[in-house]
Amino acid sequence: MEKLQNTKCALEYRIEGKEIFGMDLTDTMNDPAFYTKSRRGVGKAWEKIKSVWNDSMSMNDVIFLLRDNNIKTHYWCMVD
Repeated sequence: MEKLQNTKCALEYRIEGKEIFGMDLTDTMNDPAFYTKSRRGVGKAWEKIKSVWNDSMSMNDVIFLLRDNNIKTHYWCMVD
């Protein structure tokens, strides 16, 4: 498992399951999170995320980057 984290979000790339899981660290009332639904291309998308990763990236930035790379995601609030 590989991880990336800044003050806005935390990401995990679960290599065995070919899945990326992420959590928003700024909204503690709702605890938004997402995971990838697509399997094909997730490894390449993870490499793209790592290449542009910085301290200002938010969870939504990551989701948009994944969707731009044709990776489907599921978004929900963990408090629900």
